[in-house]
Amino acid sequence: MLLKRFLYFLCFYFFSTSTFGQTDSIKTYNLNEITVKSGIVLEPKLITEINLKEIEYSDAASISDLARFIPSLKLQTNSRGESLFYMRGSNERQLALFFDGVPLNIPWDNRIDLSMVPTSAIGELTISKGIPSVIYGANTLAGVISIDPAAFNGKDRKKALIQIGENNSQKYSAFWIGGNEKFSHLTTFSYKTVDEYNLPDDYEHKLNKTNQRLNSYNSNFNFFSKFNYKINNLSKIGLSLSYIDSEKGVPPEMDVAKPRYWQYPVWQKFTSTINGEHKFGINLNSLLVYSLSFTKFKMRIDQFNDITYSNISEVEKDDDNTITGRVIYTKLIGSSSIWKFAFNGYSTGHEETIIDNTTNDEAFSEYRQNVFSFGTEYEFINDKFTSILGVGLDGVNTPKVGDNPDKDSEFDYSLNYSFIYSLNPALSLQLNLGRKTRFPSLREAYSEALGKFKINPDLAPEVSYTIETSLNRVFDKGTTNFNLFLIYLNDGIVKETLEDGRKIRVNKENIRSYGAEISSQYSIKKDLSISFNLTYLNSFSKNEFGEYKDTLEYKPQFMGAINFNYIMFKNFNVLFEANYVGREYSDQGVFKKMSDYFLVNTRFTYFFDLFNVKLESYIRVNNLFDKLYFTQWSLPEAGRQFWAGFSAEF
Repeated sequence: MLLKRFLYFLCFYFFSTSTFGQTDSIKTYNLNEITVKSGIVLEPKLITEINLKEIEYSDAASISDLARFIPSLKLQTNSRGESLFYMRGSNERQLALFFDGVPLNIPWDNRIDLSMVPTSAIGELTISKGIPSVIYGANTLAGVISIDPAAFNGKDRKKALIQIGENNSQKYSAFWIGGNEKFSHLTTFSYKTVDEYNLPDDYEHKLNKTNQRLNSYNSNFNFFSKFNYKINNLSKIGLSLSYIDSEKGVPPEMDVAKPRYWQYPVWQKFTSTINGEHKFGINLNSLLVYSLSFTKFKMRIDQFNDITYSNISEVEKDDDNTITGRVIYTKLIGSSSIWKFAFNGYSTGHEETIIDNTTNDEAFSEYRQNVFSFGTEYEFINDKFTSILGVGLDGVNTPKVGDNPDKDSEFDYSLNYSFIYSLNPALSLQLNLGRKTRFPSLREAYSEALGKFKINPDLAPEVSYTIETSLNRVFDKGTTNFNLFLIYLNDGIVKETLEDGRKIRVNKENIRSYGAEISSQYSIKKDLSISFNLTYLNSFSKNEFGEYKDTLEYKPQFMGAINFNYIMFKNFNVLFEANYVGREYSDQGVFKKMSDYFLVNTRFTYFFDLFNVKLESYIRVNNLFDKLYFTQWSLPEAGRQFWAGFSAEF
């Protein structure tokens, strides 16, 4: 009954907007109209974009803070202290994250702590949900988040920002974008630090005796620079350098038998990338896009004996080196067809040293893995519809797995199909189908995580089958999208609890997820805009009787968000953000229901010009009503938080 009411509301709301405006939804292309972002030629599929102004108004210190703007996406902090994205119930390893065309995830674990990745260099986010194009490469089951650095638009831009808050919270950042027709550059840096975060006033626990969250300190320095050079009218080339240097504490779990007492004194990531594009062929109807990057990642984990954090029992040192490459060839055939060929791949090495301070024993392990993908995609475009078919082959080779027996190479195929039909110039209907495989990461199969996990070298790849239909309306004052989706995940990788308290990753024979989404953006009038999204998700695994009734953890049934941006009077802006997550469970040997939560944030901004300098001062309050909430069992999140900031743009 609840789902029916939800769907009736969505349909009524969607069609009530159908009298507004006209915008072409499908058209023919020439090569100059094809936009290249993150090293990928974008196809005309349904995507969500978050622009620079939204990013700046979010006051996000890291990419994790942008979760509240992405429909169907939940931010979760795990017991390792990592901030991760979950989309439509799919976990972080099933999502692909790119920054400037390079995967953000560390291949050893196929994920990254997003609280460590700053936002100072970001210009735009592009989100594609469901099984994406084969052009994106292997291990992309549930969607792609592409992050693009700020781009030069013909005008120099310089900006500096200072932000301060409670518990010695400080953030400093600056960027400079400049150049000319031939050469452009972007240089940014940021530094943020906080001693700890405050807990809600109504949270009490014998192990956390103050109002500040134990071991929740965090500091981060980031530098990013990119140089673009236009060789001639046919070719462009770019070079970028990125460096992140961080350290943080891991707040301990408060209600489990064997919590982690961890700190990260070292978390460093360096990436250098060369990318470019070249036009050629008859009438310049072909485009070659390429990138090559090298990433070095170093991390140290100190494990302590107890909650006093006074005696280190074990140390884990990780050293990762990864080379990533991508080549995409695009050819226009007439004015109505596009054919693409792509190769994606990386080669990674992981070295791990475990030091036992009790016995002074030292254990060294080495792992090597190569992941690659070949794909081709054909698009046919006319005035009424677009049809897209992609076929790919994904493979993995693992020549070194520590002291474990060698693992055979594995291969599987991938498919994606999209059909977009224009019902009228402002309304389009879309159908997406796909099949994709994700190979287990090395850490999932072989890491004991300092005694917290039992290894399972026999983990099988996950295979996802997805069908999705969307109705998309564009009108004078905004957009509305309504989606229905169905996902079958065979051999889904999940965690189970053993009798000794350790976890183990195993394959679930089949997991079924289905749901509905609606998202909309309005400019109600010149000084007032609103956006909202709402997602219903039903996700269960198959039980021994063949019924989809086995509960799965951290797959909330309802997620929603609404944002108001109002220019109350000249130079004064008010922003309200609200997020809701409900009906979610955690596996603690038995499944326990998590508390629903509804969070409200607000921002007050005053902006003015002085001597041709754009100045802005603001106050932000997150978790306005000091709500106690958990994104993962026994890990309370921050209560009410205050910041004040000032920026100057030249």
